Amino acid sequence: MKPSWEVDPRERRLVPTYRGELASRVARARALQKAGDYPAAAECLRQAITEGESWLGADAHELVVALNELGILCKYSGYFDEAEQVYRRALSIEEAQGPAATADLASLLHNIAGLAHARGDASSAEPLARRGIAVRSAMTEVNQEALARDRAAWAAILIDLDRLTEAQAILSEVLAAYENVPTPDRYEIAVTLHNLGSLQARAGEHATAVDTLSRAYALKRASLGRRHPDLAITLYNLGRCLQNLGRSRAAKRRFRRAVDILGSRVTDDHPTLAACRDALSR
Repeated sequence: MKPSWEVDPRERRLVPTYRGELASRVARARALQKAGDYPAAAECLRQAITEGESWLGADAHELVVALNELGILCKYSGYFDEAEQVYRRALSIEEAQGPAATADLASLLHNIAGLAHARGDASSAEPLARRGIAVRSAMTEVNQEALARDRAAWAAILIDLDRLTEAQAILSEVLAAYENVPTPDRYEIAVTLHNLGSLQARAGEHATAVDTLSRAYALKRASLGRRHPDLAITLYNLGRCLQNLGRSRAAKRRFRRAVDILGSRVTDDHPTLAACRDALSR
């Protein structure tokens, strides 16, 4: 699709205009994602990438952020193959810029690791997560909040590898780091608490995990709203813990709520949706 205001892309003086338009499309997609409208956000990015290719070229570095954002949305929605394709394309463009440590490279490695983890391949995810942390740590100016997010995601992978002691130490450090931030992001604290609750559940501490996951859910809901798809995974883990404590009715309410929230926003075989339906069927 050609933009309605299209002009000759050979005119270099218009490149900043193209870049600005691409950035505005990415910002729009992020707003849609935050509102929980994954399909609309993904379509916005697909159009932005197609037009960006026309304006700037198929290998333009400006496409990296849009490709990364589309990968995130595809992963959240259950379109794992498309996520893999766009992440790898973005990584190829980024690595072609040279060996310098950049925030974009660190974010891509974080997200590719997260995709492998979502697919159940924690062994492949772990070295990617470590590499992302190393890249971000090597930057001239380190974004400590972004580094904390990297470490929290790494800890989640370690939990699935049964490296619980390492994971708990990392999550404790991350939570302490957020306490030192003047205005911490409630959502990121919620994600860290979700991971800590998952660790406690893996260790058999189900009552403690219920408290931690309930805190995570409350923070997510306050940050994202009552029907955001990202609530579902915390509801599922909370339901599993309640089930293990013999509180079947309370568990079923969480599973049903998760299914209701995900609805048609994700693929029918999305792991969280499938797990909740399976739990209800049993």
